Amino acid sequence: MQVRFLSGATVIKTHLFCKRVFVSLVCIFALWACRAHQPDIADSIVQDSSTATRVVQHVMGETVIPVTPEKIVTLHDSTILDPVLSLGIRPIGAATYAPETDILFRGIPDEMTEKISQVGSAFEPSIEKILSLKPDLIIGREYQENIYPLLSEVAPTVLIDWEGFSSFQENLLYIADIIGRSEKAEQVLTRYQEKVERLKQRLEPKLQKIEVAVIGFTGQTIKSFSYNDAAFNHVLEDVGIKRIPKQRNQTERFLELSLETLVQYDADVIFIVNESDDISKSFLKTPLWSQLRAAKDHSIYAVDDEVWFSAGPIGINQILDDLFEYLADNS
Repeated sequence: MQVRFLSGATVIKTHLFCKRVFVSLVCIFALWACRAHQPDIADSIVQDSSTATRVVQHVMGETVIPVTPEKIVTLHDSTILDPVLSLGIRPIGAATYAPETDILFRGIPDEMTEKISQVGSAFEPSIEKILSLKPDLIIGREYQENIYPLLSEVAPTVLIDWEGFSSFQENLLYIADIIGRSEKAEQVLTRYQEKVERLKQRLEPKLQKIEVAVIGFTGQTIKSFSYNDAAFNHVLEDVGIKRIPKQRNQTERFLELSLETLVQYDADVIFIVNESDDISKSFLKTPLWSQLRAAKDHSIYAVDDEVWFSAGPIGINQILDDLFEYLADNS
């Protein structure tokens, strides 16, 4: 008998496939069990002819949704919940950020989410919890396509392709169109642009000269952020603040750096997106760190990762606040 050993990659792929099948079966059972106790939920959505509807296009095709949805569930915090809240609508349910962290909703003040039911994380939404809320619209992300059929059984579901947008502004306008708040979105963006213009005026004449770098700290790891779908890059570009060429030309979403290579990312200002509880003191005590131009000029600033990884107007305006504080007020 010939014994055949599977490669590590094959084992991992097999494990992931089995896990997805298991999760799908659990979701299907939860949906069936909830329907057994509440048989009128899904039917009421279909049979309520008094509700005006329209067809919207999204990453999964076409979906008929209410013209004015009133019971919305959002399945991502920064790219969906934040924009919906900024448009003056409080969803009945929302998925949190990630199950392995204590962060619930990035860049969103706690008081804005107090009365919103949590329906699991963005990576593992609970079909059962969503069903119990009886939503009339679910808004999710493109990577949740594996549970899209189940979500569609609960309520009309629209999946948003965040990476298909060139800016957080486009994402906001798209969501606003879905929920019937386009005029409100224009007002939100007008206020944002006015704030951007005020910052530009405050930063003159050094705005054309200054270059910044955005570095991440995670435990003992240093990272160079460069991916263009990061909303903080949209903000820097809107203000006219240039990133150093090393990051502008970086094609990877992030690169791990050593202290020796960190000198290549020196800039007039360095923003540290701190993903740890505190910045490791070992970094700050090294001679290489102290030789950085930004360190000598006291122009290195640690910023909140919850805020700088946000992607809606509520978080974005807090990024602008940081730029005012560290670039304009400290000048």
